[in-house]
Amino acid sequence: MNAAVLLAAGESTRMGRPKQLLDWHGRPLIVAQIETLLNAGCRPVVVVLGAHANSIRPILPSRPEVQVTTNRNWREGRASSVRTGARSVPPTADGVVVTSVDQPTEPPVIERLQQRLKVARDALIAVPRHGGRNGHPPIFRSELLPELRKVTERQEGLRQVRRRHAERTIFVEMDFPIVTLNLNTPEEYRRALTLL
Repeated sequence: MNAAVLLAAGESTRMGRPKQLLDWHGRPLIVAQIETLLNAGCRPVVVVLGAHANSIRPILPSRPEVQVTTNRNWREGRASSVRTGARSVPPTADGVVVTSVDQPTEPPVIERLQQRLKVARDALIAVPRHGGRNGHPPIFRSELLPELRKVTERQEGLRQVRRRHAERTIFVEMDFPIVTLNLNTPEEYRRALTLL
């Protein structure tokens, strides 16, 4: 079983309001993301908060398979949240899905990645693709957890881990354009709602 790390510590400066709380088809985006990861079979889902933690924490589902942790160093960048989340992934996990709150996904995407990674025994990382573009979320086998717990902004975080294991990465073609979406600005958010 794969765990998931949901990175939700950012300040959302380009969006102008907390992305975690954006309406996503009737639910706050962060809640929709947690439910998606749970529906895809991820256990536990580790939610990493930082900026806006006090306003986000009360709306999160209170379930034993949802673990909430706070990255007090969130201003250092995304890598600090990856480290914080990876430290909470149990050693029994087969792997870990790493995704950001502003990169919505759907259960079939994660399920297909998990299936392909299960078959490709030599692979350490599975990455979705759509229309010739790499997407999200990637899945990392648990062998890479020690590296995920040490990533830094200076070393380009997850990019460096992916680069280091490029020969053991598989790319899985998806029919879902959602794998290439990033909700960084109000325009991108509105476009995503229309597309989906």
